[in-house]
Amino acid sequence: MKTNDLIALLASDTLQPQKPVRQQLLQKLLLGAVVCGVLLLALFGLNPQMDQMAVHPAFITKMLWLTALMGFSLYGLFRLARPGVGAGHTFVGLGLALLAMGSLGVIQWLQTDEGARTAQWMGGSWEVCSVSIVALSLPVLGALLWALRQLAPTRPALTGAVAGMLAGSLAASVYSLHCSETSLTFFAVWYAGGIALVSGVGAVLGLRVLRW
Repeated sequence: MKTNDLIALLASDTLQPQKPVRQQLLQKLLLGAVVCGVLLLALFGLNPQMDQMAVHPAFITKMLWLTALMGFSLYGLFRLARPGVGAGHTFVGLGLALLAMGSLGVIQWLQTDEGARTAQWMGGSWEVCSVSIVALSLPVLGALLWALRQLAPTRPALTGAVAGMLAGSLAASVYSLHCSETSLTFFAVWYAGGIALVSGVGAVLGLRVLRW
């Protein structure tokens, strides 16, 4: 092939360069978050006492915990979306965050009178909490997997699990705008349980959807 022909061929290439990994993931995450918020308003509604709840120590602690889970999960996805890149300190951070809330939940439960301990961890919405978090997380998880399919993760199950952790944590944060529970023990059991379920779903879907 002559040089001029090669230059003409390259000039005629209409393929657009891919957006950076972070930009692709953040765009899809934002899209999933918007759909998640709309679902919350349509299915559950906001807590009418949200102005009081927002300054409650338990609510603030929960949101800080969920923010940490989201932060470490997003950090992990930024890494795992690239071929051959490990998760780094993702699981150390996630483990410490889960351990922190679990420890706070156990301490609160032990400090509660024996007659009130059941109510401490079951609250008034244990039947619907984890299920609601899973339901709200599905559009977020779908959006993240959609973005990851355009990238090059080489560990599909692990990447899917981290995507599920991020989706579950974000959905739990959105669900908090409806939830009226104030027990750290409740959060350690049912919020963490819902997030873990989404992470498991993400691992299964990732193994199928993200495999090359």
